[in-house]
Amino acid sequence: MKEPKFEGGLDLGTWEVRRINLKKDPIPVSRKGIVTLYNRFISLAKHKDTRTDEVFMSHHDFLDIQELQMNPLGARIIDAFFADAEVGDRKRVYFRDFVKVLSHFRPINKAKPHPWNSREAKLRFAFTMYDLNKSGTITKDEFREILQMMIGGNVPVEQVNSIADRTMREADRDGDGCITFHEFCNVIISSNSVSSFILFHLR
Repeated sequence: MKEPKFEGGLDLGTWEVRRINLKKDPIPVSRKGIVTLYNRFISLAKHKDTRTDEVFMSHHDFLDIQELQMNPLGARIIDAFFADAEVGDRKRVYFRDFVKVLSHFRPINKAKPHPWNSREAKLRFAFTMYDLNKSGTITKDEFREILQMMIGGNVPVEQVNSIADRTMREADRDGDGCITFHEFCNVIISSNSVSSFILFHLR
């Protein structure tokens, strides 16, 4: 089978094209963007499946990325790449997985909606940043810990605690001491700032 050609002259392997499924399930990234992402992925991925020759990234590969090393939520973002159901227990991130997670950082395309880049997908991704123990809820301690990671070096501990307390009071509608995904959505959607929320907390 002849290798497909994309902008920039890059030949994407047949296996990669099959996995990303460009024709049957168009992703929220342009063809030119695919080439850029693929070049970036290949520069980062240091492993190849001996059975399929498919290139993949390990957890350690992500730890070597300087941008994530400098990001206070770097460890949480890395975890998100491996939390997806398609990744499961194999602890490998293939190109399709890579693109899927990065889609959460792109603006919502209202003209061409896609499940990877929908408002709900962005909210679920943001929610996982705070749900440290993957319990399906966010406790005040978890929320405080994430705030400490993001702004702890710039504000006093007392102010971090005050922000956490105030946010919990606003978000925890049923008063059980935890924020559910539904409660999380209510707070973010009511402020009409899903995109800015994602960009601020995950930049």
